[in-house]
Amino acid sequence: MPRQTFLSRESFVDATEKQTRETLSSIPAYVSHIVLVSENPVIESYRFTYDKADKKLQYIIDVRILPLNDQYTRISLHASHTNGHAFYEDADMGFALHDFESAIHAALKGDLAYYKPAGQKVQDQPSFLVKWAAILFPSLNPSLKKRLS
Repeated sequence: MPRQTFLSRESFVDATEKQTRETLSSIPAYVSHIVLVSENPVIESYRFTYDKADKKLQYIIDVRILPLNDQYTRISLHASHTNGHAFYEDADMGFALHDFESAIHAALKGDLAYYKPAGQKVQDQPSFLVKWAAILFPSLNPSLKKRLS
């Protein structure tokens, strides 16, 4: 996979362009880790920062609005590192885009209960290779050595 400097995501919402604009401006009021940095009315885009203090992550998310008709609007999200860092894959950035999209949909519905940030999967069991390494090389695993003796 080639190195890249951004991730993108697009979605369609059942709202007018005006409703979508007002909603984007109101997101930082109820989601504390999303901050509005700037708004560019010429190209109809917004720039936000997405901060996760527990992981010491900060991303820039550019949002563009494209009205499709009187009822539907296309939203394009474009995320990158604040320092322009290139990467092969960045799962945390994907979670940030998902969280931001969820915040947009919750704000359009007018209910914070619809905001569901994506949680990372926690691996509670050791992987297959770790189990086999413990069996094949018991000297590396003192707890297994105690159980076998």
